[in-house]
Amino acid sequence: MGGIVLVHGAWHGAWCWDGVVAELRQRGVAATAVELPLAGLAADVAAARAAIQAAGPASVVVAHSYGGLVVSYAAAGLSTVSRLVYLAAYLTEPDEDVSALMSGKLTESLVFRDGEVSVDPAAAAGLFYGDAAPGTAAELAGRLRPMTIGVAVPPVVTPAWRSIPTTYVVCTNDQAIPAGSQRRMAARAETVVEWPTDHSPFVTRPRVVADLVAGHPT
Repeated sequence: MGGIVLVHGAWHGAWCWDGVVAELRQRGVAATAVELPLAGLAADVAAARAAIQAAGPASVVVAHSYGGLVVSYAAAGLSTVSRLVYLAAYLTEPDEDVSALMSGKLTESLVFRDGEVSVDPAAAAGLFYGDAAPGTAAELAGRLRPMTIGVAVPPVVTPAWRSIPTTYVVCTNDQAIPAGSQRRMAARAETVVEWPTDHSPFVTRPRVVADLVAGHPT
């Protein structure tokens, strides 16, 4: 197989994939974690697309949460991508209301200031890292950063998941994107897997994530 490209979600950074990257490299699989600028969807799409193109043929692109919106455009029209993996991610149509897919807990925890949106630190640990030890969850929540509010859709008509084989991973204990919302989106995927995890299985289950994306599901 080709390389694996990992695209993080809102407020996070490439750091959130560290455990998965380490697991993949132990298997001899090349992996790149993209650092999104979080400066608007168009800028994030450009950063992800450059990384996907650099990964070469037969690559697998993995998206988490908001990263699903990014990848749906960033991978569009690229014949080098062999599979997309949406990990508790937004697998949506271009005109779909993403906010309607979020949990009430998440929307109530958003903080808007000076054209940016962030998550209340007091709520972030429980929303994103419920399976992690409290100290780890608090540390990760402290690494989150604000992102630009503007999410104008890039000029791409057909999202990548319509033409590229796609796997969706439903995280059934997710407090940020409810399992019901995930299952509705997963119905558009070719393959669906369900895990009894929180929103961020890459934190406590990096080996399971690596096995799946490398083609050896556990």
